[in-house]
Amino acid sequence: MALLGTVFVPTARAAEMTEKEKAMANPYPNDFGPETLPADVLKAYPASIQAGYKKLLSNKGGCAQCHSAARPLNSRFVEPEGGIDVAKQDAWIAKIKKEQPELFQDATIWQIETKLWSRYVKRMMNKPGCNLQKADAKSIYEFLSYDSVKRKTGANAAKWAAHRKGLIEQLKTKNPKRYEELKESKDL
Repeated sequence: MALLGTVFVPTARAAEMTEKEKAMANPYPNDFGPETLPADVLKAYPASIQAGYKKLLSNKGGCAQCHSAARPLNSRFVEPEGGIDVAKQDAWIAKIKKEQPELFQDATIWQIETKLWSRYVKRMMNKPGCNLQKADAKSIYEFLSYDSVKRKTGANAAKWAAHRKGLIEQLKTKNPKRYEELKESKDL
């Protein structure tokens, strides 16, 4: 038997499981959210950012080949404005700490770090069987970093907090063992 999160799976079956099956066997709060953005939100994004969103949703060469698109779309991750320039990202963090200190009080709602989405996209790219090409990864990264600031901070912060709390509550209700596991490891 192999242990996948809190789900026991016969070893032979665990080896056969797709990345998507493994992801769904070990859900995060994010997985209980929508798998697409509202049309009005997406429409307000620049064309290049919309292109990254479309790549993220793709089952061929996008995030959805290995897990539900809900996982990144409903993530607590926020990568600061500033592109790949760490000094600009640090300046954005300093500014937002003054303007919205509540964004730093609950890491289950907002996890704000420099290069956060950059690290995760690179990690996903390096997973066995991932068909994510470098140009597509860059486009997805640009979407995720842009979207995380636009939908989760500023005027949208309270709406995001309510949404995220609802997702955590759904995980707690539907999969209490997984909730406790993630809570203990500070990974909600």
